[in-house]
Formats: sequence, C-alpha cells, structure tokens
Amino acid sequence: MTKVQSLSNLLLLFFIGTARALSTPDPGGVKFRPGVKSDEFQISLTMARNLMNPLGINSKRFIVAVDPSNDNKLYGWAQLRSIGSSIRDPNQYDTLPGSGSAEQEIEDELWDEFEKDEVEFPNGVASLPWTKEYREFSQTSAKRREQRANFVEGAEREKKRDKNQLWELASVYVIPEWRHKGIGSELIRKVMAKHVMLERRAGDVYLLTLDSTKDWYRGFGFELTDDPPAAMALEVAAGGILTKLLGEKLVAMQGGKKTI
Repeated sequence: MTKVQSLSNLLLLFFIGTARALSTPDPGGVKFRPGVKSDEFQISLTMARNLMNPLGINSKRFIVAVDPSNDNKLYGWAQLRSIGSSIRDPNQYDTLPGSGSAEQEIEDELWDEFEKDEVEFPNGVASLPWTKEYREFSQTSAKRREQRANFVEGAEREKKRDKNQLWELASVYVIPEWRHKGIGSELIRKVMAKHVMLERRAGDVYLLTLDSTKDWYRGFGFELTDDPPAAMALEVAAGGILTKLLGEKLVAMQGGKKTI
C-alpha cells in the first residue's frame, strides 16, 4: 500500500467514523461542558494521531463530552473555528428572538471560579465589618465584581469582532469506545446553539464531508454549496483528491436558518 493510499484510507475512515459516531440519538451517561485550557493538550495529541490538524487549538471554541464523574476524562469534542471575514453587512444578520446574550456563559465561568475560592461567606461574629474574615470576603467580592466587568467587556469585544466572520464546523471527534451513542450529534447541536446565542449566523458556518453522509448533516440545517470560502480551498483540494482515489466525493456544506 502506497503512502497516498494509506492517507486516503485514513481520511475516508475519519469521515465515515465521524458519521457513525454522530448517528445514535441518545448520549446517556455523558456530561457536556465548554472546553477549558487543560483540554487542549489531549485534543491536540488525539487529533495529531488521527491525522487531523492539531494546530491552533483554542479551547474557548470547543464543546467537550466528559465522564460525569471525572470532568477531565474526555469522550469527544467539536468546535467552530474562524476561517476569515465575510463580505456581508454585519448589521443585516437575522438572529433569533432573544439571542445574543452571553450573560449565562459569563455567569457559568464566574461560578466555576467562585467554587475555587477558599474564603467562605462569614457568619456570626465573623460577619462584623472589622473582622479578618469579613475583610477577606469583601476583598474577594470586589475582585469578583471587577472580574465580571472584564468578562462582560471582553465578551462584547469578541461579539463585535466575530459578527462578520465565517466559521468551519471542525475537529468533530468521539473516541472509538464511545461512538454510536449520539455524542457527536449532541456536540454539534450544542456548538451550533452557542453560535446562534452569540448572535452569529448559522449561514456563516461551513463544513466538509463525504457525499454519502451529506443527508445526515441536512438534519442540522446544512445544505450543499458550490461556493465554499476561499480559506477552505486547500482543505477542499487535498480532501477531494484523497477521497476520489477511493471512489468517494468530498462535498462542502453551508449552515441554514433552521433552528438546531
């Protein structure tokens, strides 16, 4: 077997394996959460081993599936990564009613930080303003208020920057022993739901898949497109050559307005 055939087989197995991993609708016994910095090494290592791009991994773009009893044991993940600016007017976006609030995401992140605090709410005599316990709690509270303001400011900056971006649904992966459980399906639903919540258009999301699996993605509102973003040109060309060697066809799809 030549190196080209080997790479072709691995690419085909990846696309087929992804489709199978996403097909079952009941991801029971799994917890889903936003990606965190400590996830990046495992994601990068696993992707490299599976001949997927391990570079530029940003945990903030990921949703991960984990063991409910062990938050660090990853079962799978998916991300939306920016692939460049669109030419659309960012003021013409048709967002869903009530979408765009990043408040819950900010509160969740702050709550995670709050749970790490060693200072507890003072009670009894310790609640008097001149006590050490009260001063420590007051300082921690002030720090949290300042941190929240910084989170809000950062979220607003990111929202404005991302509003005129194009995105690729990528890095969709479920470890072999946890496939066929609907984990991949749920990862995509959650990634897309977060995308819409942040006032980004589903129509600005693209993906590459095999022609034989395109109907599955249509269940998420994706449709075939003959005009993928220029930033995906190299990926389209390389993937198209490899899949053609095995009698398959690589297709590009674009998100639609359908609610996930």
